[in-house]
Amino acid sequence: MGGGGVQAGRNSGRKGGLAVHYLLKWLAVATGFMAVFLAVWQGRRPRSVPLDEEWKVRLGSPGDRKSLLVYILVGMAVCFLGAYGVTGRLHLAVLGSLGGIYVGRMMEQGRHNRRKALLRSQYAQVVGSLMAALQGGLSPHQALEDAVPSMPRPARDVFAEVLRRTRTGSTYVEAVKSVAEETGWRDLDSLVVALRIYSRTGCNLAEVFKYLQETVIERDSDRRYVEAVTAETRITARLLSFLPFFLMGVSRVLAPEFVSPLFDTLGGNIVIVVAAVMVIVGNFVTSVMVKAVVGDAA
Repeated sequence: MGGGGVQAGRNSGRKGGLAVHYLLKWLAVATGFMAVFLAVWQGRRPRSVPLDEEWKVRLGSPGDRKSLLVYILVGMAVCFLGAYGVTGRLHLAVLGSLGGIYVGRMMEQGRHNRRKALLRSQYAQVVGSLMAALQGGLSPHQALEDAVPSMPRPARDVFAEVLRRTRTGSTYVEAVKSVAEETGWRDLDSLVVALRIYSRTGCNLAEVFKYLQETVIERDSDRRYVEAVTAETRITARLLSFLPFFLMGVSRVLAPEFVSPLFDTLGGNIVIVVAAVMVIVGNFVTSVMVKAVVGDAA
């Protein structure tokens, strides 16, 4: 019995050793496949920006005017339907559709603000990519060529335009400065200063970008805090903007005879127009006050 137990233990030990051996073998094979996959994937990464991907970014381009027109038309349709739903009067709905011009401009401005916010959030990553390329011993132009393909959009599109201008004879300082002015990406001003210092003094640009990245991260943290503090003010202003018209609609449903003079008389129509104008002015003043505190984040 004792010998059988010893033999069983030896067999169990051999099986355990074989299991560990096969496990290590499969891990080695899987690691080899992973290494080959990563090498191939890294090799597929483009090292420069193709000419067909270079895109010129202009806030005042005809495409933006077309999008503004679309937003205005959509805003007019929404205001027409909203005014007709609240008042039930066609003439007031037609008059209310004029507010679509204001709504369309607000929608277009909101689109630009979201794009700027996205660019602003990507700036630290952009500086980090340039810093890593410079630490590898590349020149500023070579660093742009190396870093742009891995940048997220829309930052990649903006720096592709920078590369296009450097290829046509502009210096990288002039290219970044002109693109910053046309796109409204004000964070690029700090990049222009860093590149100008490098071109005049030959300083360690990688170290400059390192400190710039730390500053950008701290500034973004402060901006997010201010945005969180002022968020309540913006939400309150929007709710108060809809409240008068919501009460008009509820009153028309619950007591149509009571609010009929408001919709069917000249004096009542003047009151509605004055209320709408006051709402628009109030929103404008609020946005100016918030922008004075938050800056471009508003």
